[in-house]
Amino acid sequence: MRRFLPLIIISLSVAGLAVAGFSLAHKQSFVSGAFCTLGETFNCDVVNKGPYSELFGIPVALIGVVGYGLIAAAAFMHHRNPEDRGFPAFILLSSVGGMGFSGYLTGIEAFVLQTWCLLCLTSQTIMAALLVAAIVLWQSTRKKTSVPEVPPAA
Repeated sequence: MRRFLPLIIISLSVAGLAVAGFSLAHKQSFVSGAFCTLGETFNCDVVNKGPYSELFGIPVALIGVVGYGLIAAAAFMHHRNPEDRGFPAFILLSSVGGMGFSGYLTGIEAFVLQTWCLLCLTSQTIMAALLVAAIVLWQSTRKKTSVPEVPPAA
């Protein structure tokens, strides 16, 4: 299973890249988000084009594209060099950060905007799955490299 975890993480990251990329294209009005508008409760236009869709002038969707891209790149590098323990730690920290950021954005949807974006919820689900895979990868890497205990001398 440990051998396939980087591939699972890459696959999830590519799915996240697709969702974040579409969301960015929607924000820039390159594509329509009509499929995502299901009344007042689910409306991607309100979320994706509203005042909370940017952070310091940077589109939140672009932050997602970069984040998913970095996670995919780290998983690819770990797949090529499984002995390097730095990549699983980076993937884990990035996934924790991504999940925290997703939680913050979901809080804005729930408590401030009071409407939901299906693209955002899909991205959050992908990020949650990435976090679980990152934890499993990091744990499996840690177990493999831990030093066995030496029994006490008699």
